[in-house]
Amino acid sequence: MRQGYPKKARIVILADTHGRTRFLSAGQYRLRWLAEHRQGFAPVAEISIPLRRLASAEGCWRYYHCFVSRLSDVRKEPPMNLMQTAVLEILRRHSLDKAFNTATEFHLRIENPPYMPLVIERQGSVISVAHYGELNGDAIRDPELTFTWPTFEPLSITQDPVGRYAEIHTMVGDRPAIHMALLRELRMFANLWARNLMAQGFGQAGVTVSSLTHPLPPNGSQ
Repeated sequence: MRQGYPKKARIVILADTHGRTRFLSAGQYRLRWLAEHRQGFAPVAEISIPLRRLASAEGCWRYYHCFVSRLSDVRKEPPMNLMQTAVLEILRRHSLDKAFNTATEFHLRIENPPYMPLVIERQGSVISVAHYGELNGDAIRDPELTFTWPTFEPLSITQDPVGRYAEIHTMVGDRPAIHMALLRELRMFANLWARNLMAQGFGQAGVTVSSLTHPLPPNGSQ
């Protein structure tokens, strides 16, 4: 019988308060969630990632293990800022890329059911990209990443459902410092999330968009 290969991998990303990150398959997490919780790790995101097939002799599990181990190695992450590419591609579809880069205040909300609405904002030199949902009638961010403009370097992450907020700028004694482990985590997470946004169709036709700061072109609602 010909051996089948999965088309997608479901990856659960775990993080603790020290900025450490772990990547587990959804199956691994179901078996190990209690042990991970006792070590201070909590899930911050779950992502479905398309898989590319390796040689047939590798076998499904070895192939999958290799794929996940490569994802968890920050040194192998491509240098391209995929979130910047994804955001600008989405904005160009609605002819708002110039407005985003020239205005000091910018807001765009994208409805793409069944996924949570995506909101792209800019306040001066800070960019926010967030999925917004509701919990007990309150708006929640799940997640929100903030970036510097125009470089799209990560600044912070917010995960309201798990009560997580972390930013890369910290203090060591009385001296400002950068939390490098968190910065590496957010860079990798931003690239993974950007891939997911484009795979889910946020940059394609058929979405509904609205803006609190800029008029949309006549065909900008689709």
